[in-house]
Amino acid sequence: MPQTDTTRAITEGLTESQREAVCHGEGPLLVVAGAGSGKTRVITRRIAYLLAGGVPPDRVLALTFTNKAADEMRRRVEALVGEDVRVSTFHSWCARFLRREIGNIGRDPSFTIYDRTDSLRVIRRIIKRRQLDDSTFKPAGVLEYIGSQKDQVIGPADAEDGATGIEPRTLATLYRDYEEELARSNALDFDDLLLKTLDVFRQCPGVLAERQDLYLHVLVDEYQDTNLVQHLMARGLQGKHRNITAVGDPDQMIYSWRGARLGNLLEFEDDFPGTRIVTLERNYRSTGNILRAAHGCIRHNVLRHEKELWTERQEGPPIVVREFADSYDEARWVAARVDELIRGGVAPSGIAVFYRTKYQSMPLEDAFATLSLPHQVVDSVGFFDRKEVKDLRAYLQLLVNPRDDESCRRIINTPSRGIGSKTLQRLEQAARAGGLSLLEAAGRAGEIESLGPRARRAVEDFHDLYRRLGQIEVESMRDLLVKLIEMTDYVEGQPDSRQEDTAEVVELFLGYTQEYDRRNPEGDLLGFLEQAALVSDVDGWKADAPAVPFMTLHSAKGLEFDAVFIIGLEEEVLPHRRALEERVSGTEQEALEEERRLFYVGMTRARERLHLSHARWRRMQGREERALPSRFLDEVPADVMESESPAPPPAAAPAGSFNDEVQYVLKKKRQVSLTILDGGDGDRLAEGVRVEHPHWGEGTILDITPGGRHHTVRIDFSGHGPMVMLLPSEDITAP
Repeated sequence: MPQTDTTRAITEGLTESQREAVCHGEGPLLVVAGAGSGKTRVITRRIAYLLAGGVPPDRVLALTFTNKAADEMRRRVEALVGEDVRVSTFHSWCARFLRREIGNIGRDPSFTIYDRTDSLRVIRRIIKRRQLDDSTFKPAGVLEYIGSQKDQVIGPADAEDGATGIEPRTLATLYRDYEEELARSNALDFDDLLLKTLDVFRQCPGVLAERQDLYLHVLVDEYQDTNLVQHLMARGLQGKHRNITAVGDPDQMIYSWRGARLGNLLEFEDDFPGTRIVTLERNYRSTGNILRAAHGCIRHNVLRHEKELWTERQEGPPIVVREFADSYDEARWVAARVDELIRGGVAPSGIAVFYRTKYQSMPLEDAFATLSLPHQVVDSVGFFDRKEVKDLRAYLQLLVNPRDDESCRRIINTPSRGIGSKTLQRLEQAARAGGLSLLEAAGRAGEIESLGPRARRAVEDFHDLYRRLGQIEVESMRDLLVKLIEMTDYVEGQPDSRQEDTAEVVELFLGYTQEYDRRNPEGDLLGFLEQAALVSDVDGWKADAPAVPFMTLHSAKGLEFDAVFIIGLEEEVLPHRRALEERVSGTEQEALEEERRLFYVGMTRARERLHLSHARWRRMQGREERALPSRFLDEVPADVMESESPAPPPAAAPAGSFNDEVQYVLKKKRQVSLTILDGGDGDRLAEGVRVEHPHWGEGTILDITPGGRHHTVRIDFSGHGPMVMLLPSEDITAP
């Protein structure tokens, strides 16, 4: 391409390797970009370079994995060439594509997108309907099985054909039931957004050919995180012009549990013959000591492209490694060290604390609160998982998709309007018998003989409310939501004890809709619901807030901070217990290598200071257990570490830790109540009962320990993990 003032500006300041990638001409390109090596800079400047060379913006498609990454890439390209370009997440692109094309495979374009919580509700209901033991067929496990089948492009029929043995056959049957339920409700889950797109590609070659003609260049960020379906999509989209650019790093593949396939990147040259490979090894982010520590660990992996990051920065301070008696001592040290850093001039938002699993945030929250340190838990129940937001979204979803039974179930008695579980059950039976949706059955309540007069009137009133909601005429999403809240008496209809919290969340949601209106003046209800459904935990993190973020190592990828703390570096925590169990099944290498990559990702988020810590005792699965230092600590070169001699270990578990944990949850509980969703004896709680907490979402009671006026109740919340609460004994059916 001839050099112009614009192209010279685009390539200015690039290293030789970066320039080689940015200025690549035709054909497949693989950029192996190490952590902190300017990956985003390269992919955005390559897009800008293509546009500056005359490629129209609508003929370039860039795909990534989070809304934050997509927005950042879009902003950078626009700043370079003043052009808007299609940068999207895989799921968002597929959702928009399917709104136009899913009719070609016999589905309705007004589909609802179900999140994990919605899917779990569906599976729970199917398990109950088939009278299966939900301790054997746990809903989360069934959903994981279904997800793994979809990741491998295996449909229900093929799963049933390949199933041998009672349990596999039962799982395959549940998979079929689940797909039938989603089809009946005109709903897709996140995996379906990808799979149905691939179905359109395969069944409608003309539609695929149109997209192949349209996109001259396809660029995929974080290619190591693609699953088989995304890989096949990328192959399909670039099938005519063969201009695909993949950017990724095998050392940062940490999402195999989501279906990511490391082979997509390692075998890229086989799938795209003639690939040009450019490796970026210069790191612009971290000090020399941090890079040496990270490389000392990751070099033990076999499944990788060999490279060693280097930097022109100074060596920097040594890596701080500390051992503590328990997780509470560890948390207090982290809080004290963070306090020192903030007093020394480091911004709270420039400090981060990482851990392997969500439950590890509790002691940290307590320690930071004690010192009044600003912090935010990025991985707690997301804003869009809050009960109030899910309720209001369900109302909106039912407006565009009247067949969405899951949304109808959620709000038919929210706020309470006298439609109890027995009435809902009879309505469901009538709907199933008549081949109707729940909303359609509600419209025929007068014909359902099993409904009593009061129940019939309540159902008819609900249907009439929905008819009136459908007649609302407004000019913005915010106005629509305001009208909906008023007509349903949503806030006033809540119990007095919850109205204040409800009003606060509703106001935040209204603010979100107002921002949507500002950014999308031509947006509609479908577009709003689609955007809200595809927001991730990290998308909801306020990066500019003056607070220290706590997050899992999985959520940390793609971010960077001046100072990083990685806590809980113990065997069975990192590496995780599941990875060590896979050692028995013969997949030790893959499982342990991914855990090591997770540690590597955490270390390479740090710019200046890196702190690593572990405890001799940690509370796991409801009890204090002796913990051994992680094997990964032995892989960090000793000459880059600053460590202290450990104090003599205690003879037994530290006293008071469990009580501290219980009291902490009591302080955070804020006198809010649990709502029974499924099971239980009337209004009493028992093991196995499904409950909902207004702040932590839905969960299952794992066990109850009697204790006088208050019983200790351990609940596994799907959006947060296990939590311990003290609840009045009169509310509980003790074991």
